[in-house]
Amino acid sequence: MAWEVDDLEEAIAELRERGVIFEEYDVPGLKTVNGIAEVEGNYHSKGVPVVLTKDPTDMHLSCADVGAAVGW
Repeated sequence: MAWEVDDLEEAIAELRERGVIFEEYDVPGLKTVNGIAEVEGNYHSKGVPVVLTKDPTDMHLSCADVGAAVGW
């Protein structure tokens, strides 16, 4: 499940204040910095900044700043 947000940094800060812990990855094809990963190959092949977290059942949830990738 994913949500598009207008300001990813703001969304991260608000969610962290509410206790959300974001996943950190450093594997081929996915590296996060402060919880944020640039995902290539989506939205007209431009990098999309996303953050990943998990719900209590270990389902991945994400927020993406699509506007940053397409220049909105």
